[in-house]
Amino acid sequence: MLKPMLCLLLFGLVCTLAAQAPFTEKQYAWQVEKNLLYGTAVNYLGRTDTLTLDLYKPISADTARPLLVLVHGGSWLGGCKEDMAWLCEEMAARGYVAATVNYRKGWHKAEYVPNPINPGVFSGGNSLYAADSSEIIRAIYRGMQDVKGAIRWLKARVYADSTCNHAVLVGGESAGAFVALAVGLLDRETEKPANCYGILDAPTPGSNLANSYTLNCVNQTPTLPPGALARPDLGSVHGNLNTNGFDASILGVVSFYGGLPSEAFAKNWLAGPQPALYLYHQTCDGIVPLQYGKPMFPISAYCNLGFTPWHYNLPFVFGNGAIAAKVAALPAPPPVLTEFFNCNAFDSNIALFECIRFNDNGSYHWVINRAQRAEKIAGFFSPMVAAKLGTLPCLVDVLEPDRAAGFRLAPNPFAAAAPELFCEKAPSGPVRLSLSDAQGRLLWEEMRMLVPGANPLPWDAVMPPGLYYLQVSGARVSVVLKAVKM
Repeated sequence: MLKPMLCLLLFGLVCTLAAQAPFTEKQYAWQVEKNLLYGTAVNYLGRTDTLTLDLYKPISADTARPLLVLVHGGSWLGGCKEDMAWLCEEMAARGYVAATVNYRKGWHKAEYVPNPINPGVFSGGNSLYAADSSEIIRAIYRGMQDVKGAIRWLKARVYADSTCNHAVLVGGESAGAFVALAVGLLDRETEKPANCYGILDAPTPGSNLANSYTLNCVNQTPTLPPGALARPDLGSVHGNLNTNGFDASILGVVSFYGGLPSEAFAKNWLAGPQPALYLYHQTCDGIVPLQYGKPMFPISAYCNLGFTPWHYNLPFVFGNGAIAAKVAALPAPPPVLTEFFNCNAFDSNIALFECIRFNDNGSYHWVINRAQRAEKIAGFFSPMVAAKLGTLPCLVDVLEPDRAAGFRLAPNPFAAAAPELFCEKAPSGPVRLSLSDAQGRLLWEEMRMLVPGANPLPWDAVMPPGLYYLQVSGARVSVVLKAVKM
């Protein structure tokens, strides 16, 4: 009896590994589309920011691929979308379409406070001394609204990107992980933080402060325009960017040393169905606490070389460790994978030596062995992604109802072999297929009957890279599909 049972177990294991393989093994080349504009939004100074993202696509024949949207860190002041390119590349090689986004950064400061973090990190007179604790919470909220808008924008591109709207993950590092967690957990208007309604104007910053932040990786040092210190209501938890009929719901969240503002649990952000969580932290992180506390406390309180501490006006936050414990106590907790790497806590009794140790180790606020973390993330989420791809239709596009009737080119973009034309329900009569280039020149046409599923297209494999249009026309159908040759 043991041998058949063992065979069954081995067979199940082999089947499980085979099912996971498309999104766990690095097997694809990929390309990146840079600086795609997904919207504009008004920042904390009342100025309009242009928001862009980079999109990494595997070169594969898959017609429905999972989507991962990533958010960079930088204290909601600095950083670049390119900071998350490493994980985009890792996941695109496994079959994910991965985006790394810019979002609105910046928050009101009180005065310029020199500290060990500013030099070489935040240029142009930037300061980490917040006007008050409301500023960080409002910055997280603005970032959350932007990323939700980016997700809706990407969900409207399922045909261009060969993605699936039901298999979407969001993630980030540090400040970006705070934003990603808010995207996944803050989904009801009753959960909106009190500081994100209209509140009193920010205090006038010190005259020694250049009120700067980065936008698209470029440092901005604008003078304060009239009314810049106003703090109006920030609007719905869903934001108003790309309200195109799609929602911003996601399947899971990746949090590298992120957290939640203390109000999150008081407002019950964990109510209702929750996304799966991957939570990474080093236990002695000197920037974001693993459990509960103020960001940057050890280096601000003990390692500031005699300068004014700057953590006082930062809000209390719950780190990934506290989130994991809170989620585990839920009646029906979602899947959670924690990777908490042990390191020695800061000992204030020997602050001088501890400051040297923390400085030499980047305050333990970084990702140990990125390749292994990517492998863990893929292994954790890919079974959930595969289940979604196998049970729900991915051909959804409310912006283009003619395509929603069931026509799709995949893979798209394509590299060598021509894409196939997929039909959910084939037309009852023959259709005319015609291919044109971006200048409108007819390159190929054919009359044929289409079948449900894949219909091969005999396009020339050496056609030059560029944008092409396939028109499908018949008695009851008229559809134009874009195709991109890489």
